[in-house]
Amino acid sequence: MLTTETIRDRFRSAPYAGKARGLPAAARIVVGGELLSSVGTGTTVPFLLVYLRDVCHSPVGVVGLLLVVRAVVALAGAILGGTLCDWVGPKAVVVTALAVTAVCSMGMAAAASPLAGGAALLVHTAAFTVLAPALSAMLAQAAPGPVRQAAFAWRNTAVNLGGALGAAAASATLFFLGTGSGLPVLYVLDAVSFAGFALLVAVRGASSPRPADSQGKDPAGPRTARPGGGYAATLADPVLRRICLVVAFTVAAGFSQLQIGLPALATADGTQAGLGWMFAAFMVTSAILQIPVEHRLPGRSRAGVLAAALTCMALAWTIISVFPPSPVILAVAAAVFAVGSILFSPVLPTVVNDIAPSALRGRYNGAHMLAWTGGFAIGAAATSTLLAADALRALFPFCAAALALTAGFLWHRRGRFLPAPLIHIPLPTPQHPVPKDSAP
Repeated sequence: MLTTETIRDRFRSAPYAGKARGLPAAARIVVGGELLSSVGTGTTVPFLLVYLRDVCHSPVGVVGLLLVVRAVVALAGAILGGTLCDWVGPKAVVVTALAVTAVCSMGMAAAASPLAGGAALLVHTAAFTVLAPALSAMLAQAAPGPVRQAAFAWRNTAVNLGGALGAAAASATLFFLGTGSGLPVLYVLDAVSFAGFALLVAVRGASSPRPADSQGKDPAGPRTARPGGGYAATLADPVLRRICLVVAFTVAAGFSQLQIGLPALATADGTQAGLGWMFAAFMVTSAILQIPVEHRLPGRSRAGVLAAALTCMALAWTIISVFPPSPVILAVAAAVFAVGSILFSPVLPTVVNDIAPSALRGRYNGAHMLAWTGGFAIGAAATSTLLAADALRALFPFCAAALALTAGFLWHRRGRFLPAPLIHIPLPTPQHPVPKDSAP
């Protein structure tokens, strides 16, 4: 298992330990590409159901079946992405998955039937979930040591800023062109954004280091990965299991309800007109506050930060539980939830990559992605069940209480939740200038 000495050695030997205030060039390429692709994704994600219904003319039953199959494909894609990343390296997987995603977006733009649209959607989902763990591994390799959490924070900023810009572009496009003509245009823009990201990584991205040498040694430290262990060796790590449980629970009770439960509640109460303002409040709050908040976190307990994140999410669902959903209440709750997301999002992917040996880095990120997709599937199933029983309003008080209790547990265990070298977010290491007299 990972030892205290191994983790300390990794931080001490990190080549960018003295540059925590700025991202390495390779990391900036990944973050910039995520910003570009998020603009495209932001134009299409809010309108997926409208696309399937109005452009592909899919019956309601077919749409429901597609969403179920899509969730299964996402789970499989997360597992496959981690394995491929360890076999061939993150860069090859990222470029290939981005190219496939671009082709599928073009296919969705050209689709005019349920079969064509559904097939393009499922392959798009598979490629996108294969891409996710490879991107995380690539960013982690590009930004080691104390700068790693800052890199994931910038990534979260890029995703939310890009999503906000994409949503604004989508609204303008649909306003001028209408749904029938506008949605295919949005998928063309989505394809262009993924193709641009693929070209950027292919031309400017750093080559992936070999996942492991013949002995399975980790280039970043003395840890040895079990040969052929695969996901069995990955999930044998108790720290990773703990992280995945927290992620799956938080996504099920938090993030999935933001994307599914809250829109369903707003639609049922006739306040769907406020959904645009709700998502805008979430994305704008995230984009503006992510980096200022991140600058205040070094030195703090990671479990304490997670506890604060879950407390904010619980407060957001408490607001929804107490007040009737209106455009203002939806926007306020989304902004409060965004603060929780700001605190939550960079912490755990950083730890996942800190504990991952190079031979299994892809699978560690794949397991992390699997926890996200699994938690989302659980949250979606709970929402659908309560919606069918006309009891959706009962979901938010329950989620608020569960998140608050988990926050209390994390705060109580903040000194023992992670191994000793990972308890606190690392402080930036100042780079001392060389005195002129001693310069060569």
